[in-house]
Amino acid sequence: MHAQTATFMVHAKNQLVFNDGQITLYQRDDVQDLTWHMRIRNENKRGYVRRSTGKTDLEQAKIEALTLLGIMKERQAQQIPMRSMNFTELASSFLREAETRMKEQRSSAGRYLIIHGTVTRYLLPYFKKRDPNHFTPQDISHYRTWRMNYYTTGPGVSKKTVLKVHPSPATQRQEWTVFRGIIMHGIEMRMVTPALIHMLKHQPSRTGKRPPFTQQEWRQLYLFMRTWVKSSKTKKGARERQLIRDYTLIMCNSGLRKGEARYLKWRDLRIYENQHGRWALLNVTGKTGERTAVCQPNTERYFNRMQKRGHNLEPNDYIFCHEDGEPIEYVRGFDIMLKDAGMTYDSQGKKRTIYSLRHTYATLRLENGTNVYWLKQNMGTSVNMIERHYGQTRVLVGIEHETARRKKHVVPKPDQAEHKDVPTEINDDLGTVNFDTISAEILAQNYVPEGAVDITPADLDLDPDYDDDYDYED
Repeated sequence: MHAQTATFMVHAKNQLVFNDGQITLYQRDDVQDLTWHMRIRNENKRGYVRRSTGKTDLEQAKIEALTLLGIMKERQAQQIPMRSMNFTELASSFLREAETRMKEQRSSAGRYLIIHGTVTRYLLPYFKKRDPNHFTPQDISHYRTWRMNYYTTGPGVSKKTVLKVHPSPATQRQEWTVFRGIIMHGIEMRMVTPALIHMLKHQPSRTGKRPPFTQQEWRQLYLFMRTWVKSSKTKKGARERQLIRDYTLIMCNSGLRKGEARYLKWRDLRIYENQHGRWALLNVTGKTGERTAVCQPNTERYFNRMQKRGHNLEPNDYIFCHEDGEPIEYVRGFDIMLKDAGMTYDSQGKKRTIYSLRHTYATLRLENGTNVYWLKQNMGTSVNMIERHYGQTRVLVGIEHETARRKKHVVPKPDQAEHKDVPTEINDDLGTVNFDTISAEILAQNYVPEGAVDITPADLDLDPDYDDDYDYED
């Protein structure tokens, strides 16, 4: 090994250049420490890599420098960046960027909560400070298995507030999108090799919607809930059941996602009145951003009943909350209520969840002739998603509609074909209306009445006084 001295480095003493000039070892003269530092020339790029060897012995420092040079050559051969972040550093950087997007309103708060929960609950505890550049297909496969069993046999078993089930295909895809985002963030920062891209593909899965309630089943459920509340043996239990009842009624009459309802505050509720009646409007923030959701007729009465509880009624208080004011993360009694009603599973054996209420809302809206473009706006989804999940409902409605018209021997005009696909812009008395920009008031005044039905009518309840004076006090 040929060595030579050099004096061209500032703040350096006892310099030693070796390995054909690729490595320079030196001791800094501006510190008391006698540790040897190294500067290694990057053959493929301009500049140097500077590190401390951590050694005060010259021979040991040479070994450290040669080891790093070998790692650098291996990284260059595999197209791995010279500089890198461990997974914790990379994920934290991605999380900070996601928070900035949310604060600048370039992304929704709901999306940030999904990212934050996925990163802190699953990804960081699993990958910790590992170097993403060294991830292998086996590492990815092991993580998928670990996440799949997190709440059944893994770390989540001890958590008392969640169901012990495997994540749904939709949840898996949602969380995997976060993982992909972290790795792509590293690639853009030139901290992660692009060679990882081939391992980031979504696993093929069959995503099915949660089974909805039929109109008859829904009637059976909301009538059952009334007796279910009153059959509780304690007042505390009755209050909890009443909350579940109102939650269920509001969710099925609004089509909200579970996450959107979780952080709904009283300030987000307003009432709009027109010639058709009074409409509860909800300002919600979900994974598609902010929107105003128009509830079905007479939904206001459920909010009025919830206000009788007498606590947490300030504008910034959560609507669905515990007595301490914290939002309800999971409505545990919902599954118990379905079990008591004998309605946990549909006729095909599929398990119902809270999301079944959203799907019931969409199904009943379409069955009553709601325009699909109004529906996608109100639910915060896309026409494609509605067609994919509810296409059969629209087909059945179309059959009934066409059959009825043929019996009357009426030749329809082109603009009377209500159940065929229509453009996103239509002409009516208001002129051209774009469903992507139309205000909530115009939606309520002109489009809610089409297909809007009070699906929990008071006159079908067992008590003529629907808003019963239930005792919320101990």
